[in-house]
Amino acid sequence: MKLFGKLHRSIKHERRHVRLDWMVALTLLVLLVLSCMMVYSASMIGNKYGTFTSGIPVSETYFLQRQAMWAILAYLAFLLFSVAIPFEIFKEKKLLQYGFIVMFVLLLIPQLMPAINGAKSWIRIGSFSFQPSTLAQLFIIMYMAFILETRKEKLRQICTSSELLKIFSIPLALVTLIAAQNDTGMMLITLLVIGIMTLCSNMHSKNVKKILLLALIAGIAVLMLFMIKNVLFSSGTSYRTNRLKVFLNPFSEDLAAAADQVINSYVAFGNGGVFGRGLGNSIQKLGYLPEAHTDFILAIIAEELGLVGVLFVVALLLVIIGKVIFSGTKSRNTFSAMYSLGFASLLIVQGVVNIGGVTASIPMTGVPLPFISNGGSSILILSVGLGIATNILSHVKYLRSNSKK
Repeated sequence: MKLFGKLHRSIKHERRHVRLDWMVALTLLVLLVLSCMMVYSASMIGNKYGTFTSGIPVSETYFLQRQAMWAILAYLAFLLFSVAIPFEIFKEKKLLQYGFIVMFVLLLIPQLMPAINGAKSWIRIGSFSFQPSTLAQLFIIMYMAFILETRKEKLRQICTSSELLKIFSIPLALVTLIAAQNDTGMMLITLLVIGIMTLCSNMHSKNVKKILLLALIAGIAVLMLFMIKNVLFSSGTSYRTNRLKVFLNPFSEDLAAAADQVINSYVAFGNGGVFGRGLGNSIQKLGYLPEAHTDFILAIIAEELGLVGVLFVVALLLVIIGKVIFSGTKSRNTFSAMYSLGFASLLIVQGVVNIGGVTASIPMTGVPLPFISNGGSSILILSVGLGIATNILSHVKYLRSNSKK
């Protein structure tokens, strides 16, 4: 508590609430409002027939109400972490140790839950659902930033593979638990973020090569495990096998059901053209495009708002990513720099994977579009992460203004 009080006095002294980056705050607000609009548009008709609720009819505003609630909560969390909670507290060793215990338990709980699309990655209690791996990703970024700051002198020297495994044991343990949930997309995204943070660090190049080699070996081992368990390549009915086959040839007659999402996504993009059919006028959301309000919401945006709408969403995301990268490159300590670059890489990778899946440029992985797709836990956690990055940005502004005096 004494530490928090000291840090809180420091952010008041720096007047970080005054230095809040209003471009980031306004951009996030626009994204969240747009998210509510598009979730409502994509789900309002299907709700009457239970299209997205296992055949149970619900109110046409069912998903809008839930999304709006989460959007308000997410924006308040963003403001809280931007101006009231100092980012320095997240590099405290004890807090991170307790955080690891919490993450470990949260990632184990889904193993007791029913699988969804072959993955056990959700905690469901009644109508409430939460994906702990999204929170684990944010924690891993924090812990990686902590390691790269506290062990930077050690990492600038050549380390043995066993030393590197010991240093990065906690992030690797959490990635292993994510892999155990059979959520391949989330695991690969997390590994990519760790890899990008490693490449952006100032550790010895030979250590970087060893870490990347270890990650490659671990990835191959996980794939081999999936193969042995007949999860990845089964007799042709595997969920992942079908996604790979759809990517290679979405128009194959043998994949009519599995390819519905991709083909109808193509149709949505084609229907939308440059300026779209108009808000609310999508045809593909009328039961043709599964998961229209979640993973494939960009296809509905393309159909209703056209290429212009898609580029607008991408531009908003790029504004946020650019600001986060700026805070990282201008930071004067390793923790804040690596956290910002890690969080920016998470947004980039997740955005690219979602857009790539919707356009069939890469195999589908069931990853939501940041700040847009329906889903409370994703929007809330990403907003918290952005709030921490914005707090760092306010600190950077303070340091730059002092250096000019």
